[in-house]
Amino acid sequence: MLWCCGSTSTFQPKMKGRFIVNPFQELNLTPADRTSLEDLANQCITTNLQLCMKYMSGSKRSVDPHHWKPLKEKERLRVYSERPEGAAAAAASGNEPTGSGLPMILCVGTMEGKLEDLLFGVISEDLETMRVKASYVDDFSGAAVLDAVVLPTLEDPFQSLVIKWMELDIPFHSTSLVKNRDYVYLEGTGYITTPQGERMGYHLLHSVNFPQTHALPSRIRGNLSIIGFWRQISPNNMEMYATGVMDPVDSGLVRKLVVPNMAYVFLSSLRYAYCGQMRKLSFMLDKAYTDSKQHGAPNRKSVCVTCSAPISGRKLGDFGKSNSTCK
Repeated sequence: MLWCCGSTSTFQPKMKGRFIVNPFQELNLTPADRTSLEDLANQCITTNLQLCMKYMSGSKRSVDPHHWKPLKEKERLRVYSERPEGAAAAAASGNEPTGSGLPMILCVGTMEGKLEDLLFGVISEDLETMRVKASYVDDFSGAAVLDAVVLPTLEDPFQSLVIKWMELDIPFHSTSLVKNRDYVYLEGTGYITTPQGERMGYHLLHSVNFPQTHALPSRIRGNLSIIGFWRQISPNNMEMYATGVMDPVDSGLVRKLVVPNMAYVFLSSLRYAYCGQMRKLSFMLDKAYTDSKQHGAPNRKSVCVTCSAPISGRKLGDFGKSNSTCK
């Protein structure tokens, strides 16, 4: 197996829908492979958590304007792109994230919602949950689940580590000028506890490569490393810190087109908590429906819905009276 930090199934680009079955051969991960993938994810999380805590330890939550260029803003989230001239200084200091010449995005700010709802909206460990998430958060154009390393449990319902494939549309991809980029990556979600004892949520996407994940027609395989952290700062508000590096395997037009796409993906996190709420509601409705099918509709109490007085049996001639009120 090859790591990238940075008979074969036929891929069908015209298949109905954006979510497809695995377009590659089975990965057949060994226990050692799974351990290596968990170690890789943990390394990415802990390294970036240190940079996150350095930013959040500042009272003003400011970014260096010489290092970061404002790119987009929505509600209370701000997205910046790394200035090429600021990358060298950041790499030398080690106190700030840097793409070291590759396109890099920084997203900081606050957003409404609860951390549990957000993680429930983020996690998508299989094809069905990916479909549900995409109905609220439209952050890619095509995707598939390749294998699972860690699946959620009753004890850790948000802990997940899954290998996926996704495709991102690039403007002008329908012409001969550019080709869409696709990615094979490790996706992790869950909670992490800071050295100060605070619980934070995270979402990691980090490129990996396997002998089975060959290049697909009409696409160029890119590399990415994206991670977001969230902490609850009030009953219905969270603080967000996220960074992302993408290697589009191009130094010209495509690189300029990829950065705005990255910004859009980061801002789509504003809908994660809402997605989580809707998934909870859907689960509760499904459960109530299943229970009603198993046990039947509950017996209605013979009391008035207005005043709770007992309703006696109806007499002959009471045809116009309701069975739910005493009138």
